[in-house]
Amino acid sequence: MHLKQFALAPRPFQMLIILLLISPNSSKDSPCQSLNVSLTQKIDNEGFHRELKWLLERGPTSLQCKLAIRLDVGPEMYLNPDQIADLNRLGHLSVLIVGDVDVEAPAHLSKGHITYIYVPPFAERVSLNVPFHLRYQRAQISGGYGKVIVNKPSVLALSPQSEIKAPCDISNGVLCSWRNVSYQALFDEVELLVPVGDLDDYPLVSIVTLLLGCAGCIYTLSVLSTTPL
Repeated sequence: MHLKQFALAPRPFQMLIILLLISPNSSKDSPCQSLNVSLTQKIDNEGFHRELKWLLERGPTSLQCKLAIRLDVGPEMYLNPDQIADLNRLGHLSVLIVGDVDVEAPAHLSKGHITYIYVPPFAERVSLNVPFHLRYQRAQISGGYGKVIVNKPSVLALSPQSEIKAPCDISNGVLCSWRNVSYQALFDEVELLVPVGDLDDYPLVSIVTLLLGCAGCIYTLSVLSTTPL
């Protein structure tokens, strides 16, 4: 439309044209479209019970944007649903586990699951401490240690125009549209070591277990035989 035609157009039509011209730019310049996010990761504790410690930092212009951290948990580790439920109930975290988690199964009989950790709003620096556990791995000759790779987390931002579908929060199964956020990862890839059973010790362990079982049965029978009816 030429400038002269625009000037002669009715005022409501002029306002509509202005809104159409401004809307794409305003959505493009929305603070939730270009986020400045950094994530620091540290793993504490030893043995089979560990804790992921994240520090998420973002710019002040994006404080109203809803963010979540997605962690794809491999079969060699797991988050305990009961433990996470307690942390959610106490308000320490807001975490949703997607998938069945068998806390008793070893690594070679387990499947991975997805975890969403929802970031508290209106804070430039957020600390998140997420407990997780390593699984027992299949024993091997000469024993040693098995390797567990902790996958790099993804940062998601709520964005109605995006194609990624994920739960809106922990309250129900309603899905929202999210998008991946490029962030500055202030950590290296993490590889943990977990002790693995030694198959060379299998005969000795079997014999000792059998002897202890027999000794327990003999003791139980002796106590029952000396107890008056």
